[in-house]
Amino acid sequence: MDRRSLLKAMPLLAAPGLLAGCGRAALAGVVRFEGWDYEAGLVQQNVDRFMRLNPDVPVEYTPITSAQFIQKITAEFMGGGGPDVLYMYDDSLAASVEAEYLQPLDGIAGVDEIYQAAYPSVAAAMTYQGKRYGLPYYTDSQGLVYNADLLRRAGISTPPRTLDELEAQALRIKAAGLLEYPIGLAAQLSDTAMMWIWALVHANESDLFDRSRPVMARSGSAFVAILEWLQRATQRSRVLDPASIQTLPVPLDNAMMAGRYAFTLAPRYSLRNYNNPEKSTTAGAMLLAAVPTLDGRTEGTASTARMYCLSRETEVRDKGIRLLHYLGGFDEHGVPYTAKFWFVQRGLGFAYDSLRADSEVDATLRKFADPTAYAYLAEVSRARSILSVPWYAEFEAALQRAMQRVLTGGAAPSAAAAELDRAAASLASRYA
Repeated sequence: MDRRSLLKAMPLLAAPGLLAGCGRAALAGVVRFEGWDYEAGLVQQNVDRFMRLNPDVPVEYTPITSAQFIQKITAEFMGGGGPDVLYMYDDSLAASVEAEYLQPLDGIAGVDEIYQAAYPSVAAAMTYQGKRYGLPYYTDSQGLVYNADLLRRAGISTPPRTLDELEAQALRIKAAGLLEYPIGLAAQLSDTAMMWIWALVHANESDLFDRSRPVMARSGSAFVAILEWLQRATQRSRVLDPASIQTLPVPLDNAMMAGRYAFTLAPRYSLRNYNNPEKSTTAGAMLLAAVPTLDGRTEGTASTARMYCLSRETEVRDKGIRLLHYLGGFDEHGVPYTAKFWFVQRGLGFAYDSLRADSEVDATLRKFADPTAYAYLAEVSRARSILSVPWYAEFEAALQRAMQRVLTGGAAPSAAAAELDRAAASLASRYA
């Protein structure tokens, strides 16, 4: 296979059956819109509003299981039946562009203004090799989420600042008979990033790469020390639930809302549901804190950006652009309607600083999170530096497998780091 064919087919290697029957004829004039299945009912509600405002633009919305989203749309594009407008992860953008699935948005009216209004980190995440490919869906930062009621019952008054303190507090909760495994993580293999490991790395003011060169196994690496802590917390002190390797974000959310864990690392928007008394038995007790570090002195976390993109081969480009503007841009009053809709409904972080001054946004935030802690995590957050390489998605898959081996005790932390260094170097060479 040549390089571009490899890029097109790579997401399917783990799921060879997905190509069968994926091609389908386009419905004349209909904008086919696909996204992962997060709150599909609310997405449809918003799409229905768009169609009422734009009766000449029919939209067919299809939600796809999030764990297989990239694999599924790759299969559709390769089979000739891809969507016109679609969600995209920041970590899959480069590979999708190189595979020729997406078209740039440069030159489209209003795009310059949207990029100027978005946070620079989000604008950068939607840009590849100098061209703009997306409009913002949401952005968010990872934080330590903890159940203050469980901590109080174990005699703990403040959240941990270091990983050792996190382990010690978890042991106190365990010794008090409150929980068998006080810490839970979403560590099941998925085609979306395992952001909690990046949050731990960034919190220690470290990285996995230096100018695209892997540095995970270098002497004194914070990454190795983090892996050592994760393995110890799972295999020795047994405060981190070994079932984490079978847990995806939604089941983890459900466990947190049921009070089955005292700690997790999750995006800030999780608090919107965690503190909703209609959904959560732990409402009012769930708080945000800084990501614990090795020494308690460094600070930081990882941010993500999600976006809406336009298919390269769409036959309804003008209609698709109108949908893109509605989803990721501003309305006739200069308000990013959909971004505000998602924050008010589910707390998804917005890409526009202008929304911070919105009274409804401020009132919504105060219902589920401390504004100071919420703002702090955004201030110390940074995006992953390696996203601009087309092989990132494959590296992420290797990273997830390595995390699973570390958590199960199947690989020594230093060996896992060295293996990841070799895998990244091999990918960079293969895609050169």
